[in-house]
Amino acid sequence: MGSSSTVDISAMQEIMLEFRAGKMVFDVKKFVHDSRKGLVRIGRGDEGLLHLQWLDRNLNAVEDV
Repeated sequence: MGSSSTVDISAMQEIMLEFRAGKMVFDVKKFVHDSRKGLVRIGRGDEGLLHLQWLDRNLNAVEDV
């Protein structure tokens, strides 16, 4: 999950669950803590599929979809 694309948050039609969560990044041979505060969001998109998103709470931007 090394993607860092920014996606429009309004793409979710229905937010089913969201909770605060941090993030770990794999760096060569070990996992390293990412110090940013985040939010995991599970919701149903416009096409009816479930989506899992990690949202940076400081920037209010979706990073991992």
